[in-house]
Amino acid sequence: MDTGRKIPVPGRKPIWHVVKSALSLSGWMVAVLTFAQTGRLETEKGLMEAIAPFDVDQRTSILIASEYPKVITQVRNSQLQTAESFQKMIGHFRQKKQEWFYTITRYPELMHRLAVLPPKQTKNDVSKLLPHQEPELQEAAWHVYKNEHKNLVTLDNMRMKANSEFEKSITHLPSPAREAFHRLQMKPDVLALLTNNVDLASRLGERYRNNPSEVTAQLASLHDNLEIQNQRDAAAFKKQMEQDPKAMKELRQASGAYGTNPYYNSPYYYPYSFWFGYPYWYSYPMWYPGMFWYYPGFYFGLGGLYGFPSYGFSFWFYNGGYYQRYPHLYRQFGIYYRDNATRAGLATTVSSRGFINVATSHYRPEARMSSNSPFLYNRPSNVPHLNNVNPTSRFTPHPFQTQSRGYIGGRAGAMGAGFGSGFHGGLHGHR
Repeated sequence: MDTGRKIPVPGRKPIWHVVKSALSLSGWMVAVLTFAQTGRLETEKGLMEAIAPFDVDQRTSILIASEYPKVITQVRNSQLQTAESFQKMIGHFRQKKQEWFYTITRYPELMHRLAVLPPKQTKNDVSKLLPHQEPELQEAAWHVYKNEHKNLVTLDNMRMKANSEFEKSITHLPSPAREAFHRLQMKPDVLALLTNNVDLASRLGERYRNNPSEVTAQLASLHDNLEIQNQRDAAAFKKQMEQDPKAMKELRQASGAYGTNPYYNSPYYYPYSFWFGYPYWYSYPMWYPGMFWYYPGFYFGLGGLYGFPSYGFSFWFYNGGYYQRYPHLYRQFGIYYRDNATRAGLATTVSSRGFINVATSHYRPEARMSSNSPFLYNRPSNVPHLNNVNPTSRFTPHPFQTQSRGYIGGRAGAMGAGFGSGFHGGLHGHR
């Protein structure tokens, strides 16, 4: 799946292609949210459910790779060694400088170009090498090149060594298996899913080897069930919103405001490197920076509203304080939460899971760390939390999050729900 693809503009393609594109991205987001709950799974069923949201090509790559647990183990060991060396190199730096190094690991080609770039080049010379001109990358590239060039060269050598070991570990495999591992190498979250669950992957691979059609059919069925759930969720949400034109108008306005805020549109399709990992101060596995903030989850096409509010949009709406600007939309969101949050636990269907969790933390602060939260992550025991850094210390709170907890109390009656009051600080968004 092309994770960097934008949702097509309605009218340029038949509407069904637009809908399919939105559903595909929604499925990919569900898969990432599923992986983010924990680095390790307990059952083969759990692994199957984590794989199911991906498209058929991605699922096939995972199944083929799972037939080679020894290779997965070799890749895992290489990753652990590389990540440990990386931590030893940057662990004594202040967090901001560590962040620059982590940013550079997202761009392997740029890393190499900077490593071989002669010294004393200008900031403009460095800027010309960048794949985009986002300030975060400009800052990281310039400071690392100018002040830490020796470590930059070391980092690039680590990367090349890890890639060489990877190629060596798969060189004896048949061509389809090598291709599968190469595809997974570009998806660090998926490859980490396998390396964190070698035993489960081995059992799945054995099942696939013995009866590929059965396993493929099971995953296809799970995938289709998820898509059906997504469509039902979106249809119910659309029906509710169409009954309140003022809320629908505010949803359009909120969507526009969300989309123009650069804070929520960073290029998440440059993931952190599988070899070096994501920043250790995250308390959850965030391989794709800005991922949760990029896609609102819905859009307006020829047939009206399509999709469902994503985790990122929901977080922006509630925790950013924007619910105050859109009272009719706020009321409809409250009604939806009241009618659906307790129907089957806190997450009724796949597409609403992100919204339900954010809304729960807004209306019921005591329940904000539910088991379905994409930020609830049990770090593997062999991955240390270095330097005693608070995982949320990098996050910048919104000014709205300094309000008193009593503010929402007056809104409960308007919601028609009486969920209780309180606007909590919670987990802050990041870039």
